[in-house]
Amino acid sequence: MVDKESAIIIRTDKKTYFSVQLFCRFTEEGFYNKSLFVEKNKKTIAKIKFPSSEDIKNFSVKIKKHRKGVILECFYGGGNNLYSRHFYFKCDKDGMYLYKIIGTHTTPNSDKPMTDKKYIQPQIDISDFDIVNYIDNTP
Repeated sequence: MVDKESAIIIRTDKKTYFSVQLFCRFTEEGFYNKSLFVEKNKKTIAKIKFPSSEDIKNFSVKIKKHRKGVILECFYGGGNNLYSRHFYFKCDKDGMYLYKIIGTHTTPNSDKPMTDKKYIQPQIDISDFDIVNYIDNTP
């Protein structure tokens, strides 16, 4: 069974529409899995499979609209280390591009999370985006 968890439609001009949809399902092994599908003018341009909680402890993801783009909000960790990664994508008539990552690392005994911003130059096309790589290698 596959369920659409949330979806966002972005119009960049009169002829260009992006649909960003988050789906969830249970695998045959019983693991909960989420995937992101991105369409441009009804043509699929990216399918991103997110890590399961078996791969990364307590992993969850949400999508939110942001100006003429979208933010993927990822949260994971547990115990003494809680992490978040916010991936900022912008849409234009040519495609959808990653341009910024904001990462936080919070420990329960700390008053303030450590926050780091990383601007992506050159910007990365969503079809080339690997979320696990960016979770592993961003602050």
